[in-house]
Amino acid sequence: MIKPPQDKMAVQVEIPAQPRKEPRQARSIALVTALKQTGRQILESEGRDALNAMRLAEDSGVAISSIYEYFPTMEALIAAVFDDYRSEARSELFADIMALPPEVTLFDGILLAFRAVLASHQKKALFDSAFSVRSTHYDELVRLDVVKAKQLWTTTASSALMTRFAGEIRVENREKAEFLVYQTLMALPRAILLEKPSYLSDEDTPKLMARMLHAMLTDPVP
Repeated sequence: MIKPPQDKMAVQVEIPAQPRKEPRQARSIALVTALKQTGRQILESEGRDALNAMRLAEDSGVAISSIYEYFPTMEALIAAVFDDYRSEARSELFADIMALPPEVTLFDGILLAFRAVLASHQKKALFDSAFSVRSTHYDELVRLDVVKAKQLWTTTASSALMTRFAGEIRVENREKAEFLVYQTLMALPRAILLEKPSYLSDEDTPKLMARMLHAMLTDPVP
């Protein structure tokens, strides 16, 4: 059997726009922070169409030449803005789950997690819908280990749920259960964004997904 040339077997990966370089000095860190904060304010208050290099320079007080030194395109800036937002959202969700009062149930915790994850995807789509699709495809390749992650997450909603509601969880293999919870929280909302984006804002979407995970975690059948 004739094998195809090696280059034809390579996986073609479209990498979403990224910052040109990382700031190192205190002054450059402050400059990049100001650009990301200003860009996020514009996106959240006026939408993607209002964000351009001239507007960003005017609102941030940073020269256009300095903007391009770090962000070659506005999509690269949006990618950095969303990375920051996602890091904040992950940390906040972990803390929120762990801080839930004693009377809150496992189902409530799962529902909180799904609502937060779906909201982050909605915001990503609002930032830039085309970028959202491209970056979500890329994120799925990272999840499947086709490409390597830029960073590893140590605080996840799945670990928080397994710890905070340990008394309600009935499955025998908790390591497997946490793996399934993690993959469901990651992959299912991404599938919704890519294939059924209208489901992101449906009130019953997080409830349906929460019922599914709750049933799995509370079923004692080995």
